[in-house]
Amino acid sequence: MDSERKNNHSFRQVHLDFHTALECGAVGDQFNPDTFVETLQMGHVDTINIFAKCHHGYSYYDTKVGTKHPGLNFDLLGTMIESLHSRNIRCPIYLSVKWDDLAGMQHPEWICVNKAGKLNMRSPLSSEWGWSTMDLATGYSDYFIAQVEELITMFGPQVDGWWFDICFTAPNYSPWSMEGMRKSGVNLEDDQAVWRYARQQDLAFFKKVSAICQKKTPRSTIFYNGTVTAEMSEVLPYITHIEVESLPTSGETWGYMHYPIMARLARTSGKEMIGMTGRFHRSWADFGGLKTQDQLDYECGTILSAGGRICIGDQLHPRGALDQAVYRLIGKSYARVEALEPWLNNSQPAAEIVLLTMDAPAGALPGVGALNREIEGATQMLLETGIQFDIADESVDLSHYPAAFVPDGASLTPLWKEKLSAFLAKGGKLVVSGTGALDPANLQFQLDEIPVIYRGTSPTRPSYLRPDSAMLDGSELAADYDYVFYDQAHLVQPVQGATCFGEIKRALFNRDWDHFTSHQHAPVGDSLGSPIAVQKDQILYFAVPLFGGYRNWDYWAYRALAIKQLRNFLPPALVIAHAPGWVEVSLHHQPRTENNPERKIVHIVSYHPRRSSQAIPHVDQSWQMAGLSIKVRLDDERPARTYLAPDQRELPFSIEGRYVNINLPPVGAHAVLVLENE
Repeated sequence: MDSERKNNHSFRQVHLDFHTALECGAVGDQFNPDTFVETLQMGHVDTINIFAKCHHGYSYYDTKVGTKHPGLNFDLLGTMIESLHSRNIRCPIYLSVKWDDLAGMQHPEWICVNKAGKLNMRSPLSSEWGWSTMDLATGYSDYFIAQVEELITMFGPQVDGWWFDICFTAPNYSPWSMEGMRKSGVNLEDDQAVWRYARQQDLAFFKKVSAICQKKTPRSTIFYNGTVTAEMSEVLPYITHIEVESLPTSGETWGYMHYPIMARLARTSGKEMIGMTGRFHRSWADFGGLKTQDQLDYECGTILSAGGRICIGDQLHPRGALDQAVYRLIGKSYARVEALEPWLNNSQPAAEIVLLTMDAPAGALPGVGALNREIEGATQMLLETGIQFDIADESVDLSHYPAAFVPDGASLTPLWKEKLSAFLAKGGKLVVSGTGALDPANLQFQLDEIPVIYRGTSPTRPSYLRPDSAMLDGSELAADYDYVFYDQAHLVQPVQGATCFGEIKRALFNRDWDHFTSHQHAPVGDSLGSPIAVQKDQILYFAVPLFGGYRNWDYWAYRALAIKQLRNFLPPALVIAHAPGWVEVSLHHQPRTENNPERKIVHIVSYHPRRSSQAIPHVDQSWQMAGLSIKVRLDDERPARTYLAPDQRELPFSIEGRYVNINLPPVGAHAVLVLENE
């Protein structure tokens, strides 16, 4: 559905929240169209999402379907559209979908009921944030669609896009919803089945709304926020692009690892991707909270390095005036991004392995954005070591990758088994961890090529890992030390002809209430006669799920044990960074055009956290990093020149075997290295 709109998005966007309660009087009385646009131009902004209806349920235009905010005495939305278009700034229209307090007050029967039998809304007398969550299978759906159609009637040709918010799946246990589930054969005691029923209602709603928007505003973009989860592929037919909302300083909701994970899944969808951060010190509506320049530059660099375009969240004061300081900050970051655009347009991230997301965490409902912990741990490990990777679901075309990764705990569906068998038959390589691809019914591996027979779990938890000499090269691992593995290890018997690495040992005993020693677990005991890793032909198997262990415990030894094996198993690395783990390198390819040569582009992002008592590390200070060098693999090409963009400062390079080596000058939070081919 996005053929006409594929290239509509810019690299320099703002999402302008405007959730304005009844208690906020004189709404928009300080709004000046000229000042508004001039401030955005100072910020180098060329796209901004503007509000038609907010979470409180009030509208900001002359509506006859909804309720215009009582404190607003003019058409704010229409005035914004007119002034923005006069300066060639795009402005998709925002509507809150499932959160609508006003509609909930007027029609409480539209509010979802949670499993405890309570209305899914903010607790009475509470000052915490929260709104009434509406059921799209009620009359609320008709009310919402009538608002969309009203906006089309009023602004049709002027609508650049539709930004529909709060579209996560929310099961409804109201009496009428439960009756509908019974008629559909849904087991009300099965949380997964109830979630799937609600999800199907959401998808039907998305299909209906998108059909209306596509027919009546065919050049507008369409996005449903809250759907960028492990199941995002179900929503792809109804959207023109993907936006990864990820405000990293917002407590446990996101953090600095969320975007790197979800972006690498989103970018395999075939849709254009936008990464959204915020200007806030904390999260949305943090009035008075502002990032530093270093922090915003780092977050912009992280978004670009994963292949995204940038959207920065802001919130408009109820009286309608933008904060000048915010747009001075954004302007400095976006001026640099604008200068980099010749090296960003049509640039595609490279990957040498694809992580396959198969199962949600045990016991978790779908839709929360969480992936298998092995995927999250592998993401952290690969980012720190410069191995280029994607994350993909069952729709992936594996022929694009030399290697794939099956995480611990993931059994293969018939489609996955078919795809992986074909992938191996064509020479692809496969990394398998723990019980990945293990049939839970018979405890046999689902692919004959996996070079081990499963024997069961280690009798103790933790167990211990003793590396052999082949696992030590270039690391701090010791051949005479047993490294604790805190999670569950697995025992396997290698097949004939397989190469084994290291060994697993038990603890003396499992710790329990009457059987323990010292402060933590028991020390190492006897060998269990099972290897840490096994390799044969195109399969590398880890009996110890080191990747999930790294996610859970951040123990450097797990990274050292895994990366050595991966480096030797995968094809020669695409890029090698002589840099510490907090310097992340991402390789992109930019094809030749009429005006530009073919390029390889390396984004170098340096994460500089400082000590804090807060849960989220602060990266509000950066410093120039010296002594870094980058090696980029040469295939058939040879670079004619290497330089840093956007200044095009020439850098000397040398050819070392099949790699070009570039020593970098001191670089800060984000640098862009360009290799132009002859």
